[in-house]
Amino acid sequence: MAHGTTTGYVGRDVLRVEDDKLLKGLGIFVDDLHLSGLVHLAFARSPHAHARIRAIRTERARALPGVLAVFTGRDLEALCKPMRVEIAFPSYKAPARPVVAVDAVKFVGDAVAVVVAESRYIAEDAADLVEVDYEPLPAIVDVEAALDPTAPLAHPELADNVFFKSEFKAGDVDGAFASADLVLKESFRTGRVAGVPLEPRGCVAAVERGRGTLTFWTSTQIPHMVRTALADLLIEPELSEPKIRVITPEVGGGFGTKAHVYPEEIVTAALAFKVGRPVKWVQDRREELLTDIHSRDHVYELEVAVNRDGVLKGVRARILTNAGAYSSFPFGCTLEPTGGARMLPGAYRIRDYAYECYAITTNTCPAGAYRGVAQPSAFMAIEGMMDRIGRALGIDPAEVRFRNLIQPEEMPYVNVVGVRYDTGSYVQSLRRALELAGYDEFRKHQTPGRLQDGKYRGIGICCFTEITGTGAPGWRARGLTRVPGFDSALLKIEPTGKVTCVVSTAGAGQGHETTFAQLIGEELGIPLSDITVIEGDTAGGPYGTGTFASRSVVTGGGAIVRASAKLRDKMKRIAAHLLEAAPQDIVLDAGYATVRGMPSSRVTVRQIAENAYSMSSKGLPDGEEYGLEATDYYDPPLVTIANGTHVAAVAVDPRTGRVEIERYAIAHDCGRVINPMLVEGQIQGGTAQGIGEAVMELMVYGEDGQCQTATLMDYLLPTTADMPALTIDHIESPSIDTAGGFKGVGEGGVIGAVPAITNAVADALASFKVNVNRIPLTPDRVLALIEGAASGA
Repeated sequence: MAHGTTTGYVGRDVLRVEDDKLLKGLGIFVDDLHLSGLVHLAFARSPHAHARIRAIRTERARALPGVLAVFTGRDLEALCKPMRVEIAFPSYKAPARPVVAVDAVKFVGDAVAVVVAESRYIAEDAADLVEVDYEPLPAIVDVEAALDPTAPLAHPELADNVFFKSEFKAGDVDGAFASADLVLKESFRTGRVAGVPLEPRGCVAAVERGRGTLTFWTSTQIPHMVRTALADLLIEPELSEPKIRVITPEVGGGFGTKAHVYPEEIVTAALAFKVGRPVKWVQDRREELLTDIHSRDHVYELEVAVNRDGVLKGVRARILTNAGAYSSFPFGCTLEPTGGARMLPGAYRIRDYAYECYAITTNTCPAGAYRGVAQPSAFMAIEGMMDRIGRALGIDPAEVRFRNLIQPEEMPYVNVVGVRYDTGSYVQSLRRALELAGYDEFRKHQTPGRLQDGKYRGIGICCFTEITGTGAPGWRARGLTRVPGFDSALLKIEPTGKVTCVVSTAGAGQGHETTFAQLIGEELGIPLSDITVIEGDTAGGPYGTGTFASRSVVTGGGAIVRASAKLRDKMKRIAAHLLEAAPQDIVLDAGYATVRGMPSSRVTVRQIAENAYSMSSKGLPDGEEYGLEATDYYDPPLVTIANGTHVAAVAVDPRTGRVEIERYAIAHDCGRVINPMLVEGQIQGGTAQGIGEAVMELMVYGEDGQCQTATLMDYLLPTTADMPALTIDHIESPSIDTAGGFKGVGEGGVIGAVPAITNAVADALASFKVNVNRIPLTPDRVLALIEGAASGA
């Protein structure tokens, strides 16, 4: 609800203001930056998953015309500290990561040297001339095999391959299983996926020697945390954090992959000081697939105790996550195991729950915070069990869910691991998604064998919760002491009456400029055309956390709401002074301040601003300070929980194994909606990634640790031809715990899609009595299931 305004921007479809420049090719990305004297970097990378470095010879690379210098890991030890992720859990023990390998490489793509050259072409050629004498060591790739006491150690200095382990138990779990009518046990496995943003990572560093300052442009989602990391990790005596400015130009997608600080960023900044010229590094697609954080590759072993009416009594879980070779900076390796374990109860009334979860190191690319962070895996497991309960007891899977969902009268609800759901629409969203999908009609016409027109057809459901807007308490609960949690906004009305908003988040294509402008327009009663939103520049505003984990509207939006309230009060005081009225009688709307009930008695926002900046004949009210700006910070609660339901209907071709999605319905609840069109864009994009994860995307490593999917010819992504028409409906349950009532929306698409599609395929193949518990469901895997069932294997 607007505060004293009738502008009504929130809840309205508004076209993205940022699209004009982007569609005309006028957006400036990192690779568009061309500074005077610019030199380029290229990294020589390991072809081995695990090897000792005996010697590195750089003479041939140095001799190539145009090469300025070549640095090894040993050289860089004098310029950069290793990257160590601090996590306040007793069992956490991951080692630090050198910015360039020194004694050993830990995964294919690990950097072993870096070349500085006059052009990128020369740098790339010279990197190929770096000669490294490797002593190959045994590699470990599989997350389950890594737990075997005889398995090779990814880090021989550690006693085992476990970076982190956690255990939890609440309620009478043993009693629940002892008294249950039915106990079901299943193991689920998700594939390893990559983020693949349209724009690969890159950065440019420039040093102003006279002032000792560093300006650093980088394609990141966390500019403030990058600045702090540069200050912490660069060994440059003249440098301190106030002398570092981090700027994010346009960012072509992130999905969490750019919410990390990478070694290449630290090296690029360090070499700008070393060579005394601006330095650029932009990765190619092969480097992106080899070295950007990967995600998933999880094993969920789940055991459920159930009454004969299908109601859950208790759950036990054992969760294995593949952390890769290093604990990724700054989130580390604990996000996925703790996130999966804590989100697994989801939308269901589970009171007796026990889990143990692991982050396991292997000789693969480090894993990190990719869209959905563990939740697609967790919900694939619990939603898969819901279907299995239904099949075992002869109850429709939708009905099983209705019997276990948190009911409206139970809200606010604190789940078994202590997460508060302040509002939500669990029953309503399931009912609505089933209606949108025509679920009852589908079941009515579904044949017992599921075969219709030569294809096996099934339907699948996923009821999910989505962890969003995590604040400082949430990060501390997950052991992360170096992730702030809050965000900030600086709002300023210029003397012309135009508004500038600097917010600490960093957009990566979500439409922040539009969304935040709508919110400011709503709060201050100012036309959108008079509002400019700036983000991604650490010099322009106060500190903040950044954009990831579906948090920008909750935290950045909350900061805007709070700063707007300060500014609104001052605007009303000044307007009241000018109009000789009481502040409480002033209404702000459409760029005017009007005395309530007296439409002719009004002043413009510009007139208010001119008074605030002493540009009018009438002075300020007594005691009022000059200027018209406000800053505020917002640290939301532990987490803010959104929810939704996906229903997918699929057809499986038994001749090819191809899964075709024929119908797709979504009921989604992200609290108060600012721009429905942009929310739908987030849902559509997330669902596309979920479809990819469910049926095609897979990073493949051989047993020797070789990455076999380092090109987009091998790593398949969904295209528009793979996307069904999505039927989406919004349910709004405004948060009562957050400023503005907003919940996040960025990840629900992928969280809901993976389990819904997996369950739909299992339903389609029900007559084969195959166990669909592993994704991606690529054609070869689906055919193997069908052919295995036919042969009795």
